Amino acid sequence: MKFKNFSSKTEALEIEITENLAYVTGFIIGDGNLGNGYLVRAVEENEQFLNKFSEIFESVFKRKPKIYFDKYNRSYVAYVHSKKIWQFLSDFGIKTGTKSRIITIPENILKSNKSVKQSFVSGIFDAEGSVIQMKDKHHINGYLRIQFKICSHELTKELHELLKLFGINSKIYHYDTFSMIQINGRTECKKFHDKIGFAHPIKNQKLRTLL
Repeated sequence: MKFKNFSSKTEALEIEITENLAYVTGFIIGDGNLGNGYLVRAVEENEQFLNKFSEIFESVFKRKPKIYFDKYNRSYVAYVHSKKIWQFLSDFGIKTGTKSRIITIPENILKSNKSVKQSFVSGIFDAEGSVIQMKDKHHINGYLRIQFKICSHELTKELHELLKLFGINSKIYHYDTFSMIQINGRTECKKFHDKIGFAHPIKNQKLRTLL
């Protein structure tokens, strides 16, 4: 299935809705943005991983992002200035500007097949997910948790439902300023590893080690 944006006839793109497009969409929603000046950005602390993200981005849009180090935020930034790509991603379902409280999963992802949904979830968890070894008085040897935290209440509800589609049990918590998804315990985290997975090398290695 292809998606073509019609907001501007001269700038329209027609791109297949693939796993790579879904992954790029998920990561930008999680840790990127569509800014002023037709700027498309993705932010990440690990330069090796961001280079890999840039290759995936290039495979979709035939344009490789440039990367620089933001010394103030101590993160690497991949970016392109492109009206065509910016408009395509906006029409595809990524909110523009300050989006943290209003983002949702694009309808084109929700209507796609299971492998596309899997790649989207992998992308957004690579951006905002974390792997934690929890310890408390009830679990003196610790227990495993994958956690996802974001400001949009609606997005966490949608992700919660997508995880259920893959047979992964999770808990969702809503607070005044953010929402959180938690996947608790080795069994459920193993399901995430097997059915969704992290492409991020550090998160993937940490999860594999703790499993």
